[in-house]
Amino acid sequence: MTDFDHPLLDFIDGPFACTEARGLTVSFNEPLADFLLSARTAGLTPVVISRPDARWTFTARYYLDLFGGWSLVRTGDLFVDPVGVKTADTVTELLETRVHAELPSQEAPELLQAVISVSVHHSASDHTILGELVDVVGRELGDSAPAAWGAHEPATLAWDLVPFTTHARSQMPDARAFITGGGGALQGVHRAERTNAGVLETFTAVMPIASLGASTETIADRATRALTAIAVAFSMPLFGSVTVIPGWRDGTVPAFGAQPPAVPLAMLIGPRAVRALGANLHELAERFDVSEAGRRRIPSLIAAFSNPDVPPWRQADDLARTFGADALARAVEASGGGA
Repeated sequence: MTDFDHPLLDFIDGPFACTEARGLTVSFNEPLADFLLSARTAGLTPVVISRPDARWTFTARYYLDLFGGWSLVRTGDLFVDPVGVKTADTVTELLETRVHAELPSQEAPELLQAVISVSVHHSASDHTILGELVDVVGRELGDSAPAAWGAHEPATLAWDLVPFTTHARSQMPDARAFITGGGGALQGVHRAERTNAGVLETFTAVMPIASLGASTETIADRATRALTAIAVAFSMPLFGSVTVIPGWRDGTVPAFGAQPPAVPLAMLIGPRAVRALGANLHELAERFDVSEAGRRRIPSLIAAFSNPDVPPWRQADDLARTFGADALARAVEASGGGA
């Protein structure tokens, strides 16, 4: 057995280091951050076991996925997987055993949440300020300005771009921070990574966007305007996507129940990728809802998946197939943050 110890460790089961979260909310606090890193460093897979009525914050889910961890639930003497389709007496057995369990009913979603992931590249300059991307996302997509940031939850530092940039620089070559705003409606993870040519800034966040039942056309239009604003505000946007899922006002998700698949709303393809793809806007516009934004000479491409007669995933897949796998691979390589 691996010689591993940690204040949060409750037990080791095979290759899994398990901690039981006994509170109502599982958040990304400093002890959990250290547990995830320490378990991985020891060659173990971290497992967080919550109570049946627990709720997870966006950031806790984000970092658990980042470290390749598992989220399980304990009911009595049994362990249950996150979607509630199988149970077992041990964590290791849970991966191989399928037994249906009696599960509590899941709370109904309250609204539609937008999930955005967007990246931009900055030149190597002492005058580069980080965090403006967060401002644009919050304002244009969620009407929720960032209010606080920190290395862990809860965020306790007032949102201010200058000290935020100073902190990110001190953590280079790879810095991450949790950001919240609007009473917790905006929750996201910011990443700044030094590259050979400057700084790659990425923001992934969730926030309310519309009431349940809102038309896809309406929310896709808002997503398109948000990505367009990003293309205009930054000289080198790389990629961006906005999807929508049913969710809750506080941004948390229940420990039980399968999360519904995200529905694509819009996509941003930055100038480097547009050039690598050899995209022809006029030809694309005959089949898709696409537009140019940003630079005149080499603009970004904004695609909206808003056709009410075609499922959004089909629209996104058709656009990808139009470019082709080889062209997409070139576009990803071109947007890797290099020169």
